[in-house]
Amino acid sequence: MHSCLTLTNVGGQWYVERELSGLIAALRGYCDSIHSCDISIEGPSGEGEARCWRVELKIRVFNETVRAVTRAPAGSDPQQSLQRVLADTYEKARAQLDPIAEQHHGCCAHGQRTTEHLEACA
Repeated sequence: MHSCLTLTNVGGQWYVERELSGLIAALRGYCDSIHSCDISIEGPSGEGEARCWRVELKIRVFNETVRAVTRAPAGSDPQQSLQRVLADTYEKARAQLDPIAEQHHGCCAHGQRTTEHLEACA
């Protein structure tokens, strides 16, 4: 899976790369038919309620595009807020990947490929 990352306002927040790696690993484990994945993370900026994480995910799988966008306030623990927004984004993407997998005979086999799955995808 090819990944393209865009990070905005995340300088000095050491945990962003680790949390992002977790999202990429989860996507790979869930569907190994993903061709590419573009991830954009905007860190919190501004004051008070305006301090939000924003994550945008664009996945190419087969000839389909899955998009998921999630926003969440940074709150008192920005790392925990980032974990939550990444988890929400992952769940939104999974909900869109499932019907695509069904259209392709379960090729998005959630890491459990069989010979029959591979032949059906060919």
